[in-house]
Amino acid sequence: MEEDRSAKFSPSKLDCYKNCPKRYQYRYVDRLARKRKTPETVLGVAVHTAFEELYALVRGGRAPATPEVQAFFDAAFDEGWDDTVQVKDARFRKDDWRKVGRDCVETYCRLHAPFTEDKTIAVEKRVGFPIEIDGNEYRIEGFVDRLALTPDGVFEIHDYKTAKSLPDQAHADADWQLALYEIAVRRDWPGAPGVRLKWHYVRHGATLTSVRDAAARERLLGELAELIERIKRDHEFAPKPGPLCDWCEFRDLCPEFAHGVKVDALPPEKRREDDGVRLVDALSAVERNRRRLRDEQKALDAQKGELEDRLAAFADAAGVAVVAGSEEEAAVSFKEEVRLPAKTHDPERAVELEKEVRSVPALWEAVARLDGHALAEGVRERRWSAELLSAAEALLARFGRRETARAVRLRRRRGSDEE
Repeated sequence: MEEDRSAKFSPSKLDCYKNCPKRYQYRYVDRLARKRKTPETVLGVAVHTAFEELYALVRGGRAPATPEVQAFFDAAFDEGWDDTVQVKDARFRKDDWRKVGRDCVETYCRLHAPFTEDKTIAVEKRVGFPIEIDGNEYRIEGFVDRLALTPDGVFEIHDYKTAKSLPDQAHADADWQLALYEIAVRRDWPGAPGVRLKWHYVRHGATLTSVRDAAARERLLGELAELIERIKRDHEFAPKPGPLCDWCEFRDLCPEFAHGVKVDALPPEKRREDDGVRLVDALSAVERNRRRLRDEQKALDAQKGELEDRLAAFADAAGVAVVAGSEEEAAVSFKEEVRLPAKTHDPERAVELEKEVRSVPALWEAVARLDGHALAEGVRERRWSAELLSAAEALLARFGRRETARAVRLRRRRGSDEE
């Protein structure tokens, strides 16, 4: 069984687990050293390097002009851009990305020169703090792009974003990376009157600011402890497919994508010879026939329902219970039925019904259904306290039967050449 033995966590490391436990396993449990270089990563590193050089000069008493800061960017950009950069959109070449970065630098300098609105304490500063969870001490660490002190004595944690999108204020107020850095800053400078979190979206010339109160920081520490506990209990590290998969450096290892990567590397004429491809193609053909038959079945069911309605009307008007045909006959009966609201079709009334039944404990006990799937899922994900887990595991041991289930589901593979 895989197990995470980390004693140190960073916001980016924790975000990696939240986004995809399988990628977390490859990077931090198996420690596979891989980096995927894209135009976006080269751009981001170069812009950060330019601002690091900028504020190093500002701390020395000199405010550089925009062209000089752009030269810092150019040097870092050229150093980072090489043959390993994976360009997904061939319409945009290296010089196009360079222009994006130079525009980011120009916009930032225009808005903040001569850079005297605050005093830079440090750039790329490592900050951190300890946290105790279940009797074990862990350390949370990360790097602040820039830590500054304003004239009113408030510390500001600055972060530079080169993203194409501009999030709203709610996104900034929910972000936890800088909020974790705030906890570290407050521990290092306990007498500070306040801390502000600032994100500079340099493509847009926009800055988002967030201030957290003591209650928010306590909630964050609770969420942090819960997440680390979940990581420590995880022995499966299941993949979590999503939009970020397109940028993952472990696609050729991931059980979600490994076979697709292998097949895509084959010449087109060889792909259909792959055993997996042949099996999926055969299953696809069967599924197409099943869909065709289902459509025919739906049409027949509609005809059947219409005929049954007409037969019922005929029997009712004729006052008979059996209608004779040439070789068969149709028995027609009428019965009153009580249909209850279902959560799929009438969720509000279904919830109200359940609430009413729960108000009568004996009735609820008689009609309630134990959700065995949720019980097994909770044990598998280790999502409960040790006491609840022990009780749940005991129930599964007494009543559960181990089986190997087989499930096959067809779906269209993203980015495939053939649909």
